[in-house]
Amino acid sequence: MSKKHLDNYIKICVSIISGSILMVILMFASLFTYVLFFESNETTQIERRQEHVENHIKEAKKLDDIIKVLEEISKNLDERKN
Repeated sequence: MSKKHLDNYIKICVSIISGSILMVILMFASLFTYVLFFESNETTQIERRQEHVENHIKEAKKLDDIIKVLEEISKNLDERKN
């Protein structure tokens, strides 16, 4: 390999490596910018957990209402049979 070809080969390798490093730096910079400016409006994990628990409580109340209605239906059906 001649010196000129070797120099071109080294330039290509250095360009690929520096381009890859630049892409990684830009990726981390954009991720940092997103987290810093846009993620702050999201709910925290504690708020999400509390909302999850509240949803379970609401579901339990609905299920209790359904059970009461089903018990009344069963009671009415038993009375009609007798």
